[in-house]
Amino acid sequence: MDLPVATPHVLLLLCSLSAVIWACPDGCKCLQSNVFCSGLVDFPTALPSFITQIFFSECKFSSLKQEDLGDFSSSLQTFRIKDTVLREVRPGTFDSSPDLKALLLTGTELQDLPEALFQKLQKLEYLSLMLNKLSVVHPQWFSSLTEMEKLDLSKNAITIVPEETFHPMTKLLYLFLSGNNISDIFSETFKGLSKLKILRLNQNKLRELPVGSLDDLVNLEELSLQHNLITHLHHDMFSKNLKLQKLFLSSNRLTSLPQGIFFNLPLLFQISLYENHLGRLGPGVFGAMPLQELWLYDNKLSHVEDDTFKNLTQLRLLVLSRNQISQVSKDAFRGLQHLGEVSLHTNRLTTLQAGVFRDLPSLVNISLEHNNIASLPLGFLKGLSHLGQIDLRNNSFPNLPQESLDALSIADEVLLQWNPWRCDRNILPLREWLRLHPSKTNQSLVTCSIPFTLYGEQIDTLTDENLTPFASTEEPVLTSIDVKGRPSPSIRSTPSIAVKTTPSSDNEVTSSGKDNSGTTNNTSVILIAVAAVSTVIISSILIAYMIRRKNKSGKGNIGRRNKNSVL
Repeated sequence: MDLPVATPHVLLLLCSLSAVIWACPDGCKCLQSNVFCSGLVDFPTALPSFITQIFFSECKFSSLKQEDLGDFSSSLQTFRIKDTVLREVRPGTFDSSPDLKALLLTGTELQDLPEALFQKLQKLEYLSLMLNKLSVVHPQWFSSLTEMEKLDLSKNAITIVPEETFHPMTKLLYLFLSGNNISDIFSETFKGLSKLKILRLNQNKLRELPVGSLDDLVNLEELSLQHNLITHLHHDMFSKNLKLQKLFLSSNRLTSLPQGIFFNLPLLFQISLYENHLGRLGPGVFGAMPLQELWLYDNKLSHVEDDTFKNLTQLRLLVLSRNQISQVSKDAFRGLQHLGEVSLHTNRLTTLQAGVFRDLPSLVNISLEHNNIASLPLGFLKGLSHLGQIDLRNNSFPNLPQESLDALSIADEVLLQWNPWRCDRNILPLREWLRLHPSKTNQSLVTCSIPFTLYGEQIDTLTDENLTPFASTEEPVLTSIDVKGRPSPSIRSTPSIAVKTTPSSDNEVTSSGKDNSGTTNNTSVILIAVAAVSTVIISSILIAYMIRRKNKSGKGNIGRRNKNSVL
């Protein structure tokens, strides 16, 4: 009797059944040709040959060898190990996986890898060695990886990258080197990487970038250099990077920016320069670009010059807080038609130019808190028809005249607390303004500082009888420096009290016949001295409390933002 011949359809069915019934290893989840394993002690065995993707997480095997990949090595396309105690990958481990396109060995204990480990992976497009303990980079690792598009070497302990390391990978699009200890980049480190779009070198120990080192990166869109030790940049550093859109230079040691350094970046819409040592920005630094936010806080700027930002016509947010700015030129913000918010808080401003905010039709919020401003010039808000908020907290205002208050009325919210308000007759315009505009400020926080008899009293509730005469000299005077908690308050000396010490003709005589005038006068002197000392002590305590309150309020809080106080 002849046996039936198996048709191709039957054979295909049998193969399919064999694929379905294979046992998924313990600790793994299997879905078609994908295997996901977690917490394994040993590398799993008896995996079928059709496996194309395999992932290992939080496993305990410390070594990886070619035999572990077994029958499925030739079909493997994606191989990932993360967060394991892997310490060794033996030579030849991936020699039988020519179709591998993505290889990720991340979060392991690896300190080095065989130089020829990736030689047979000529189809590899993505290699991640992130978050390991690699201290060296071998150029031989990448000599055959001509199809590579993404390379991640971030968060290791790499100190130097040989100049020729990346040259074979001319198709590279993404290169991540952040979070290492790299101190030097060579002039030809990135030679030939004309397709590179993103380069991340942040969180290293770079002190400079060689002239021309970025010239081949003509398609670069994002460059991260923040958190390094860079002290200067050449004026042509970015001249060939016309497609650059994001540039991060914050948290370095830049002391100046050369003229024209940002003049050839027509697509740049994001830049960070905060937390440097910049002492000056001139009008020739920024070229025309679609920048919408400029963060310059925590530098050492002392003067905002005319036309510094005039080419940034699309700027919406300008943050100049926490510098040493004592002067803002009248035309410092010229050309910023779309500027909606400017932050100048925590500087050394004592006054502002009249009309400094003119021709800013989109301006909504102005942040001036934590300065030493004692008065507002006429025309302070000239050219503005409406504001959302202006923050004048913790300055040195003793009062505000009617002209200044009229100007401030264009704002929906005016923050006035923590100023050394002197509650004499000169405070009347502010009192009436507070009563007339109860919704514009928190009335309970706008309180008297002087005289001490009215300390802490809400200004809007003061009566005419409460107010002392003009230019009272009987109370301690807090200077703008005192408000910031630097030297102790200066107390104006009061006229000394004349004490009569010579006996008069009608002095009483005691029953014993002795003159008692000396005892009486001595007692008076003692009582006056005690009263004077007590007054000084009580005054000192109140002044110390007030200074402490000012200090506490004056500290810039980087983690807190109200409507307009950006950093």
